[in-house]
Amino acid sequence: MDSEDTELSPRPRRRGLRRNARRSRREAWNLRFESIGARIPAAMVVKSPTLLRAAVEEVCWQVAMDSWLATRPHRWRRRAYAAWAAQFKELERRREQLRQLVEAEVLAC
Repeated sequence: MDSEDTELSPRPRRRGLRRNARRSRREAWNLRFESIGARIPAAMVVKSPTLLRAAVEEVCWQVAMDSWLATRPHRWRRRAYAAWAAQFKELERRREQLRQLVEAEVLAC
């Protein structure tokens, strides 16, 4: 390679990179609750013990969902599949409780 090849190569646009960096920093201000599909400002979560507890439960729920998805049995194993489906109902119940907890706390703030 000679110096001509390096001069012709396009350089990254700094303006676009800065804008994306600002956007990612702005998103970092919010805590994403995947189970309920909401973003809560991190400052609000830090100030509220209930929201801190909800954040921990959110992580536990996500780990449980990942574990549940990884253990899916074949459909021809009817009993195992029925038990697996029952676990989903329990996870949905926990998700609904988490949603109610977060909504009540956010409305109270």
